[in-house]
Amino acid sequence: MTTTHTYRGIVWIDLESPDENEISSLVKRYDLHPLVGEELKSSSSLAKIDVYKDYTFVVLTLPIRTRHNDSYVVVDREVDFVIGKNFLITSRFEAIEQIEYFAKIFEANEILGKEEKIDHAGHIFYFMVKRLYAGMRNDLENIRDAIVSAENGIFKGGEKHMVRHLSNLNRELIDFKQTARIHHDIWANLSEHTDKSVFNSDFAPYVDDLKTDFTHIHELIVNARELLADLRETNDSLLNTKQNEIIKDLTLIAFIFYPLTFIAAFFTIPAVDVALVEESHGTFSWITMTLLMIALAAGIWFFFKKKKWV
Repeated sequence: MTTTHTYRGIVWIDLESPDENEISSLVKRYDLHPLVGEELKSSSSLAKIDVYKDYTFVVLTLPIRTRHNDSYVVVDREVDFVIGKNFLITSRFEAIEQIEYFAKIFEANEILGKEEKIDHAGHIFYFMVKRLYAGMRNDLENIRDAIVSAENGIFKGGEKHMVRHLSNLNRELIDFKQTARIHHDIWANLSEHTDKSVFNSDFAPYVDDLKTDFTHIHELIVNARELLADLRETNDSLLNTKQNEIIKDLTLIAFIFYPLTFIAAFFTIPAVDVALVEESHGTFSWITMTLLMIALAAGIWFFFKKKKWV
């Protein structure tokens, strides 16, 4: 599907799941390199930048947090950009919310006649990436909110449930970092080739601003991972402490009942004249053994209390 937007003589062509005819038409119209056309036909999932004489080809992989069943996952979404002097081509194979939102803003600005500094397609590319980065920051803020919520769950006794929850959050941050890590190299490369591209040197501050935006995103990822690591360590410590307490209680119970079991077994030995078991003792013998066991259990308990083992 091809959607065309225009603004002051600048054309933005947005391709979603383009077919071969759509790509071939654009390659002929804008005299694109055949390799660029091949890149637009498929999703390579490899961020890169190629500078040509009349245009610049940029591939960005974007980490997007999306809900899957009862949890969230971070998926890769690729967007290919062909940025000329008076045209911008974007190609993608999945719907990307931020680009759809940018299209609405772009149309609104055109209809309302708002003044924007858009002298060439590079400025449209700049504003679009700013919108994409705003979406990434929003996802990271949501992940941080989930981490803070997990902190409350940890200290409310939900350590066992939090193990899986924290692991899922850690996986999201790892996927986020892996997908976005190459962006810094993209902007560094574009900054170096700004003078050789169709954009003049005035575009360099825009590239630097995108680089600063990504640095902020990288810091959000690092800070979130540090906070998550501290929480996982705390959760593991609390969980180990709780498990140790359970093991200690079970050990105490076993230690108390072991001698009681021994006494009960001792007086059930099938021998002649076993003390307290003869028929002549009757109910008295049963009460005596019961009191003996109770006294022994109480003695063991108070011994543990005195040693401060319980």
